[in-house]
Formats: sequence, C-alpha cells, structure tokens
Amino acid sequence: MNMSVPGNEAERIYHAIFNRKIPASVQYHFEILLKKIESRYSNEEVSKYFEAINKTCDLEALEVASRHLKKLPVLTEKFKIMVYLAETCPENYRVFINEEQGFISAGISLISSLFRTGYKSVKGMAIITVNKI
Repeated sequence: MNMSVPGNEAERIYHAIFNRKIPASVQYHFEILLKKIESRYSNEEVSKYFEAINKTCDLEALEVASRHLKKLPVLTEKFKIMVYLAETCPENYRVFINEEQGFISAGISLISSLFRTGYKSVKGMAIITVNKI
C-alpha cells in the first residue's frame, strides 16, 4: 500500500538520519523491503504513517517522539531498516565507529547527543500534538 510521499520516501528517511544523499545501493534495497515492512501492519497504520510524514519536514523528530510514545510503528520500523542498510556501506563506517576521539571529546559528543535527542523528542511531541497524529 505504498502511498505517495512528497519526494522519495527512502531519500527523506536517509537524509533525516544522516543529513546527506542516500547511496544508490541503500535506496535499491530499501525499496525492495518497503512492501515487506508495510505488509506487517494494518492499512490503517500504514495510512496513518503516510499522513504523518506528509505533514512534517522533520522526520527524525517525529520518529524519536513516536518511538517513545509507541505511535507510528511503521515509521520506527522503516528508520530501523534504513540504519541497518546504511551500516553496510563503507562510506558510513565513521558514522557508526568512532576511533579518533579522546575521552574528553567523546564525553562532550555524548552530552551533545543527549541534548539533541531531548530537543528532537520535544519537537516531535509538539509535531504529534499540533498535527493530531
């Protein structure tokens, strides 16, 4: 039940996670998995997913809040699959493996990530509330 999404769904999700263009191999495999992912959910859940992502530009914030509130399981599943696929790309090695930071800079990075996640969570909850998702 793949409904229309402004832009390419795979590109939007990948960009929300990694803030860059999706590699062709990841997009190809994600497109193959879309039908399998959506078949695990009811038509109502899939429709709700497409309605929600069409209402917002910040898919990352929507996903973080949805995961915590246990809403939009289709979005959470698609984000998980995208991360799994992206992890197989050599160009994403440095995104997943950090070999260069020292203890202090790693701590600062961790704290920064914590605040960013909190911000995205609050923003996502606002998106869910305002759009009645």
